[in-house]
Amino acid sequence: MKSVWVPIGVLLVVANALMISRIHRGGGDLVRLQPETHYQVVLRMEADLHGQEASVRALLPVADEVQTITSERIESAHFEYTFGERDGNREVTWRARDVVGHEAITYEAFVDVRETVYPLDDTTRLPAHMPADLAPYLRASETIQSDAPEIREQAAALLEGTEAHSARARIQRLYDFVHLEISGSDYENTLDAVTTLRWKEAFCGGQSRLLTALLRASGVPARLVGGLILEPGSKRITHVWVEAWVNGVWVPMDPLNGYFAVHPGHYLVFYRGDHALFGRTRNVNFQYLFNIHPWRVAPDEHLRTDAGVLDAYAIWESFRAADVSLNLLRIILLLPVGVLVVIFFRSVVGLSTFGTFHPALLAVAFRDSGLAWGVALYVLVLGAGLVVRALLDRIALLHTPRLALGLLLVVGVMLTVTYVSVQLGVLAPAHVSMFPIAILAITIESSFTRWTELGAKRALLIFAQTLFVIAVIFVLLDLAVLQALVFTFPEVLLIVGAAYLALGRYLGMRWLEFRRFRWLLAGSES
Repeated sequence: MKSVWVPIGVLLVVANALMISRIHRGGGDLVRLQPETHYQVVLRMEADLHGQEASVRALLPVADEVQTITSERIESAHFEYTFGERDGNREVTWRARDVVGHEAITYEAFVDVRETVYPLDDTTRLPAHMPADLAPYLRASETIQSDAPEIREQAAALLEGTEAHSARARIQRLYDFVHLEISGSDYENTLDAVTTLRWKEAFCGGQSRLLTALLRASGVPARLVGGLILEPGSKRITHVWVEAWVNGVWVPMDPLNGYFAVHPGHYLVFYRGDHALFGRTRNVNFQYLFNIHPWRVAPDEHLRTDAGVLDAYAIWESFRAADVSLNLLRIILLLPVGVLVVIFFRSVVGLSTFGTFHPALLAVAFRDSGLAWGVALYVLVLGAGLVVRALLDRIALLHTPRLALGLLLVVGVMLTVTYVSVQLGVLAPAHVSMFPIAILAITIESSFTRWTELGAKRALLIFAQTLFVIAVIFVLLDLAVLQALVFTFPEVLLIVGAAYLALGRYLGMRWLEFRRFRWLLAGSES
């Protein structure tokens, strides 16, 4: 028993020495060593064409001081696309001729949005004469009626007594009125500024148009900003907010969600101005869906420390150089932690699972589809596999051909699920590429064996315990703290190895055995 503590001690000492060294090289600032969260944004557009000339256009995000756009990709089978410019925004137009049937267009990009705070000094004054190029942002429009008597009267009433106050105080009063006095609404159609003021309720577009109109009526240049709130999952809802010009700086504010003079780190800008995100010819039945996935990446080059033997950023660069997906690196780093959870539940708690690596592999794979969809797909594949396996049991087949047929079944189910989910516009269950297909095929065989040997009740119990362990691993690996720790200090895996050794010599009672033999333990105590 004593010998196992020697390698455990060595692993712990080496791991801590490497972490302390990295912290020292990073100047003691752990934040600058941590990976950053970027987002993968996939926009899927679908259209039914009828042989006539058709076009679809969309405004695309532009890289600026708060956001970076990388790795853009466009896929369209029968559409030809061209890039253009519209009022300073980037626009792409797809055109097709003599095409009949259902067509899909996919735009994908990796984006990094940096939260930016715009400090407004209370002493800042608006200039007496605005630059000529700001004239469009002071004029009234069809939906931003800054010259309407109701708008002007409301702005004057709100700013009464603030003529000598700072620009911040004037803008803050107008913002507070819309933020506090105009309630939210589920009405998603376009509402202009006057209607919003009369109704005293509106969605983001109506509230932003009203604030823009009030700002323009009070002499502050203002414009609408349209974009996407980056939340993991699928969505069709976009967002609109406002930017006000203050001494050469466009200051963002969102009256619906309560952001003033700050650009949140999850607000992706697609366009500026009162525009529609999409446009199309009338002969096109058009629909769209955004899919958003968080993505952990290394910090910028200037934030990195010198590369070391186990430096995470050196590993990142090696994977990039080999053109290997960084998602694979994520699996490699997190999988040992998931296996540690499986060993703990099997050796200490006393649960039974389908294999040791199986729950950890599936939990990591479910990170792409989500836990709910992942479990649903897992149950579907395993259920279909058991039915087919029962039918094959009537045929005298050797073990290897049975496994091969199980593998074929898994591939067929996954391809079917992918195709159906894409057609329905629900892309989450389509992320099945990370599923360990061979593991699932073997699981079908082993599950059927346990079903016949142990009985349906015991097999279902093991299946339920496997799902429980998968869920625990999924939730644990989804913690931002754990991801930051493993990605920043990959030498933590040495500590995981030490835990393997410690659990490998665990000879105590499993926790479930305390309940099973509680009558015996109670008798021994007496």
